[in-house]
Amino acid sequence: MFLRPRIFIVFALTLTGFLVQAFAQAPALPGLLEGSVVNKITGAPVRHAQVMCARIPAQNDSPVSAETDADGRFSIPVEAGSYRLWVERPGFVDQVFGSRTSHGPGAVLTLTAGQQVRDVNFRLVPLGAIAGRVLDEEGEPLQSAAIQVLRFSFSTGRRILIPVSGASSNDRGEYRIYGLAAGRYFLMATPRGMPVARPLQTGAFTPEIREPFAASYYPGVPDFASASQITLPEGGEFTDADFHMRRIRAVTVRGRIFSPVENFANSQLQVVLAHNEGNVASFIDRMSATVDGATGRFEFRGVAPGAYLLIAAQLYQGHALGGRLPIEVNTATSQQNISLALSPSSDIVGNVEIEGTSPVKLQRLTVHLSPAENLALGPHPVSRVGPDGAIRLPGVTPGIWDLTIDSSSDDLWTRTATLGGMDVSHGELSIGSGQRAQLHIVLAGNGAQISGSVKRDGQPVQAAVVLVPAAADLQNFPRMYGSTATQEQGAFVFKGVRPGAYKLFAFEEVEMFAWLDPEFLKPVESLGESISVSEGDRVTKQLTPIPPDALLTPR
Repeated sequence: MFLRPRIFIVFALTLTGFLVQAFAQAPALPGLLEGSVVNKITGAPVRHAQVMCARIPAQNDSPVSAETDADGRFSIPVEAGSYRLWVERPGFVDQVFGSRTSHGPGAVLTLTAGQQVRDVNFRLVPLGAIAGRVLDEEGEPLQSAAIQVLRFSFSTGRRILIPVSGASSNDRGEYRIYGLAAGRYFLMATPRGMPVARPLQTGAFTPEIREPFAASYYPGVPDFASASQITLPEGGEFTDADFHMRRIRAVTVRGRIFSPVENFANSQLQVVLAHNEGNVASFIDRMSATVDGATGRFEFRGVAPGAYLLIAAQLYQGHALGGRLPIEVNTATSQQNISLALSPSSDIVGNVEIEGTSPVKLQRLTVHLSPAENLALGPHPVSRVGPDGAIRLPGVTPGIWDLTIDSSSDDLWTRTATLGGMDVSHGELSIGSGQRAQLHIVLAGNGAQISGSVKRDGQPVQAAVVLVPAAADLQNFPRMYGSTATQEQGAFVFKGVRPGAYKLFAFEEVEMFAWLDPEFLKPVESLGESISVSEGDRVTKQLTPIPPDALLTPR
């Protein structure tokens, strides 16, 4: 039986409309991300690794994850969109897709509807370990000694020793600290003190201890300057980091602060004991005292012998006071009754001038001081520059201060800066108690410009470009460095460069401010581009990026 033409046409139109509606209501085809996770050192597949996938921009839903199988393979169904992926696995460094280190930004994967990407591969870096024994002078094991793994950090722009991990020694004096990324480390061992079986000393804040060992750095030295550094490669193990502890009696340091403002109870107080590094308070092994708010008495316990700076700060109703005193701690006797006088903050006054015909107006400039030792209380001193160039920086207490000049122009550079006739153009001011010296700053608008691009095989590369002063004495001052990230086509530019000699480095992936560590730059010193500039120079350079592996310690 045949359909009549009219009936057939109606049937066909109805069927077409149904199919169109069905397809319109059908969900979009899912995409797929597939790949593998292997051990970077051995090449073996990594099973039970968690591959995490998060949508970009972030949405309310949590990241989806998949676990790798026995062959290290994984598969994640996803909708169309942009994603970031990373892998987590105990015993390995977390890895972001598109990055070869934990410091890299990684890459974003963008998928269209139904797209399948099957080559999302990760090479996980295994973590390392440090092990050894803690022994006394007779070679006997020390039980329950606390061992800390320390490393330098420059995240604040200053060299700081921070703890990374730790462990305790067992009854054989043995310890093992695992889960360590490749890097350069220091070790510190602190033996357990022995309580004294007698009444507490009158007025003591904490119980006395009997003949304690002072903390020691590997391999058994009391001062950090003599410590040995341990270099750990990727997945490496250092198994003979033995401590040979000397019986150096730790010292108790006690004293009292005296201030024109005796209302300690309603003040913010801070008393710190820091190693003295050329009259600068070291960030390494600082100790904060217990302070009695009623009397101003303070106490430090377990202090190793050495040269220190005793630094105190007080903040009362917005008014800052401060004081510092160099002291020598020895084992002959406990340091008792140290008096530290605080003095009110002072104002640093001076002027700023601009050489030449720079269009920048003086009143568009701002001068800042920030505490380089991070031991001052209260707001940081700041001053707008007046039409006549006058500045006044209030609330400056004794210590080391960083000088910063903010401008709407990138072309200005500091030709000279003097405080009481002393050169401070490197950006650091040493302020004494009640100092009244004039600060005189001369800026110039004809600084050099260094620009260029970072490329590999003719292709632009994202990188951090760092300008390092060639002079060794200037490398001690963070403000003498320059850094910037490449823009489109790998381009970079430094403006207002101070005349002098430099080296340019382009790092694909690098921890922020790591370049302030001279040891960090040594392996790649030959990969830097030497450059010298004079006033007004315009120099262009093409740089080759330094891969992350060049910064790693060889196995």
